[in-house]
Amino acid sequence: MYHVPRVSSPYYKSKTLPMIQRISVLIFSLFLVCRSISAQEIVDTWKYTLRKPADGWRASDFDDAAWTEGSGGFGVQDTPGSRVGTTWSTNSIWLRKSFDLAKVPAKPALLIHHDEDVEVYLNGKSVATLKGFTSDYQVVPIPAGKQAAIKSGSNLMAVHCSQKTGGQFIDVHLVDADNVPTLPETQRSTKPFVSDLITEWGDEVTAENAWTEYPRPQMKRDNWKNLNGNWDYAVTSIKEGEVPSKWNGKILVPFSLESKLSGVQRLLDATEALWYHRTFDATTQDGQRWLLNFEAVDYQCEVFVNGKTVGKHVGGNTPFSFDVTDALEDGENALMVRVEDATEAWQLRGKQVINARGIWYTQVSGIWQTVWMEQVPANHLNDVKVSTDAKNGSITVKPIATDRGMATVVVKDGEKVVAESSGSDAITVAVPDAKLWTPESPHLYNVELTWRDDSGKVIDRVASYAGIRDVGKVQDADGNWRFTLNGEIIFHWGPLDQGWWPDGLLTPPSDEAMLFDIEWLKSAGFNMIRKHIKVEPRRYYYHCDRLGMMVWQDQVSGGKGRNQGWPEWTRLKPDPVDAKWPPMQHKQFMTEFEEMIGSLENHPSIMVWTPFNEAWGQHQTIEVGDWTSQRDPSRIVNVASGGNFWPAGDIVDEHRYPHPGFPFELNSNGRFDDFIKVIGEFGGHGFPVNEHLWDANRRNWGYGDIPKDEAEYKSRYVTSINMLNDLRQQGIAAGVYTQTTDVEGEINGLMTYDRKVIKIPADELAKLHEPLFQKQPKVESATKAAKADQFPNSAFVEQKTDRKPGPVMDAATIRAGLKAHDRALYIKSGWIRDPYITFGPDGFYYLTGTQPNEGDPREAINPYNIGLGDESIVGNQIRVYRSKDLTKWESLGTVFSTSDLLKQENRNNSPNAKRIWAPEVHWMPNLAGTGRWALVHCPKQVSSLALSPGKDLSGPWTHSMQGAMGERHDPSLFTDDDGSVWMLWGNTFVAPLNEDLSKYTGKPVRIDPSDTRPGPDGELIRRIGHEGATMIKVGGKYVHLGTAWSTDQGRKGSYNLYYSVADNITGPYGPRRFAGRFLGHGTPFQDKDGKWWCTAFFNANVPPLPREGIEQRDIGDNAQTINEQGVTIVPLDVRVLENGEVFIRAKDPAYATPGPDEAQKFSS
Repeated sequence: MYHVPRVSSPYYKSKTLPMIQRISVLIFSLFLVCRSISAQEIVDTWKYTLRKPADGWRASDFDDAAWTEGSGGFGVQDTPGSRVGTTWSTNSIWLRKSFDLAKVPAKPALLIHHDEDVEVYLNGKSVATLKGFTSDYQVVPIPAGKQAAIKSGSNLMAVHCSQKTGGQFIDVHLVDADNVPTLPETQRSTKPFVSDLITEWGDEVTAENAWTEYPRPQMKRDNWKNLNGNWDYAVTSIKEGEVPSKWNGKILVPFSLESKLSGVQRLLDATEALWYHRTFDATTQDGQRWLLNFEAVDYQCEVFVNGKTVGKHVGGNTPFSFDVTDALEDGENALMVRVEDATEAWQLRGKQVINARGIWYTQVSGIWQTVWMEQVPANHLNDVKVSTDAKNGSITVKPIATDRGMATVVVKDGEKVVAESSGSDAITVAVPDAKLWTPESPHLYNVELTWRDDSGKVIDRVASYAGIRDVGKVQDADGNWRFTLNGEIIFHWGPLDQGWWPDGLLTPPSDEAMLFDIEWLKSAGFNMIRKHIKVEPRRYYYHCDRLGMMVWQDQVSGGKGRNQGWPEWTRLKPDPVDAKWPPMQHKQFMTEFEEMIGSLENHPSIMVWTPFNEAWGQHQTIEVGDWTSQRDPSRIVNVASGGNFWPAGDIVDEHRYPHPGFPFELNSNGRFDDFIKVIGEFGGHGFPVNEHLWDANRRNWGYGDIPKDEAEYKSRYVTSINMLNDLRQQGIAAGVYTQTTDVEGEINGLMTYDRKVIKIPADELAKLHEPLFQKQPKVESATKAAKADQFPNSAFVEQKTDRKPGPVMDAATIRAGLKAHDRALYIKSGWIRDPYITFGPDGFYYLTGTQPNEGDPREAINPYNIGLGDESIVGNQIRVYRSKDLTKWESLGTVFSTSDLLKQENRNNSPNAKRIWAPEVHWMPNLAGTGRWALVHCPKQVSSLALSPGKDLSGPWTHSMQGAMGERHDPSLFTDDDGSVWMLWGNTFVAPLNEDLSKYTGKPVRIDPSDTRPGPDGELIRRIGHEGATMIKVGGKYVHLGTAWSTDQGRKGSYNLYYSVADNITGPYGPRRFAGRFLGHGTPFQDKDGKWWCTAFFNANVPPLPREGIEQRDIGDNAQTINEQGVTIVPLDVRVLENGEVFIRAKDPAYATPGPDEAQKFSS
């Protein structure tokens, strides 16, 4: 088969060509084929390097002996129009190739496909520099002035291509523009990426010591033979059914063909078959059978003994056995295994792919776990099923044999017999004063099972063990479902553990190496491991059993992608979708799933079965989930970890990177109420360690950007753990951190891929993890949070004073301060609280706030009136001012009063209902076609949303919601980029409004920060504050601002501004951050130059304090401030940090840091 070159514009950016361009490409391509009969041969073999070479690399005589050889083109498979011979996934590549020309082409041109920028040289001379990227091959004529670089005979082409974003690919050939050859299909490289990494255990592996341990600890016999070691191997065409006439060499079993430890390191193609051969000695005996056991072979295999087929198996992850007795000869026997492995499509293979990249790793083919034999009687035990009952302290053993018989079960605690019983079916024995299995005390009882024939003769004997425990779930006092172990609530905390190794790939280099991972995780304070889409050797689970490490076991995933076995990934949203799997492929999925459960179900450490990860191969979810729950009712079922949520199994699982979170807002109609809420993946904080990278040349990555140093890496980890601990209070029952080790290009492990560098010591991690297992204080209830703005009368004690406010700054000082943007500016005098500044359609700044009625003499007589209690001077009017430059303010008088309220019967007539608090005015350009002003205010007894008739900020006012607004404390409006309008109120709720602001279009959603802080009464506080909530948008993210007293006590301390950030307006929001001291209920706004400011005002029980030394002064005994009565504006530093986080902080030093009286501790 030949590949027809396709031609397109070099700068066409779309992944899909327009129809007319595709037709043109087709016509031109056919033309090229017709003209290609006499074309010269295409050279597809290159030398390449991924590191910048020395000067002179373009020249013909440059020494490229150290460069790697590869087949063109170079790039990644999903780049449109690419024909990849060698995977290239770094930022730059340098290429060289030699080719011969009988004569210089009449019209020399480059047949090139580049993504992205490329430079091409011939014999050291530049012939093309192309920017951007193409979507296919194109013919680029070489300018006449550059054709002299080409010569008959030997030529050297040198190419440099760089990559910025998206797909990437480079392939170049010198052709005659009138005689363009077709390009042959690329030859896939048979060599996987070869890394220098090796573990200390891998360094010690030999043919004599390769996995010598007994492989089946749950059913152990003494008479067995290990067949690991050097075998012959050969790779043939898949069409070849005959035994290879010649072997390619030796391969070390049980390591896969592609692994370093196999001694081969070769990729197996889907068109090839892998053959194994070795000999072994055996002696046949009457009444005895020989079983040949394979712990795992990837993917389908046929086994021959002495040329006879003894069995076939499909599935790459579970153990299987064949009775080979009838094929044996006394003495030496020949064993052959033929393997086929397509790796992708419907085949269950987990993270293996044909072209390793990103989160997808090197393929694994052939035998990758222990091969062994055992001699058994004709009537023997095929299997033993062990289950336990913690309530009754009992162990049930069910023998499964080839024929009738009687079993005797002896249970020992150490060497002491504690229980014994006999039977022919399931045998239950009660253990006196049973010691239960827990992570803290993983007690195991030894179980001996003897099998007798009808005469009572012992004919088979196996050793097993049991850990007595019950796995369950229960609702806590707040109605949240929690995991239980032996009836006690337990928080599950563990890493995502993929079980990959740089030297053995899926096969650990040794039992000691595998044990190291588990012991290290245990010492680091984890009590669980999520075994991620891999089935480990059975000894792994034995070690977890005896060490007390709980396990979540994933099924291995399959399917290739969207529309090929993977559905759209809707996560936890309503109306999920499933992929459609053909019946045969679904049957194979369930066969392998049953084989996994059947081989592992005796292990007490396994707590959870997970059929699907995310939406990878997710199909028939309800059916699969129900089947799993019925198949093993003794365990919890997590039907789709991070996948599309269907009401099946026991768990609702969110994956969130980098920091943990959960979409509680999606729990519409109680969809999640019957399920355990877990965060099945989070973290993934990357940190590269030089000399310990799988491939230093590739784009190694973690979630989020790479931290600048180890301290920042640790800080991110600590933040994630603190957030997870806070989420426990919201009902999260488990957390899974990504991940144990780096894996190939992923550098987000707690240790390096070779296990030689621990990024955070185990003892440090254990200490960090301790709070996850400690009982937390109670979080304040929603009812209590809603009353956070209600203070006792003792908080409203005003200190009388004769002091009068000083003058505002002069215009020149204000202008200079606006330009400098580095200090607070006192811009407006008068009694004003909750000042709000916005832009109008006429280019003016508009200012309003809580004020006395116009002309009230108390404003001058008592300028420091606190505005609260019986002596409040707050009026029933909304007064507005405007200014062109924030220096001179023109009064527009009273634009609204309580007389403009919607007329309603039974209106509240309390004193507060006769005042107007915290008004905001918003210019809404899309209302009524020409725009209108929207005005909101409180107190909640008379809160309203009123609209002006036109562009003037004046009445008569209409009330679009007609009483449907509800009682709202401190209502605020936010207009999103798409024009949608949202209302915020309280502390804090948010709800969307329709286009004419006449009704809500969605239910109110509470938006709280992700973290908590200790309240004065010991209960944890989650809300951002108690009032004054607003919303702005920075860098495409939603910034929720709120106000609280620094002490979290009514009118004690400073009145401050805080914020939290989310990707969606309804959340989830990140942790609560400090924005500025004395900025409570201030309004962030941008001036005409785009600089951010925040309004500030006098809110205290005592006259203003001096600025000097305020940063170190504890003022928590009373409501105090440095703000003068009137309006101050404070410059804000508002930006997006390199790590993508939004940062907001007052720039004036007196406002920039929390005071000693701050209840919450913030990082700098």
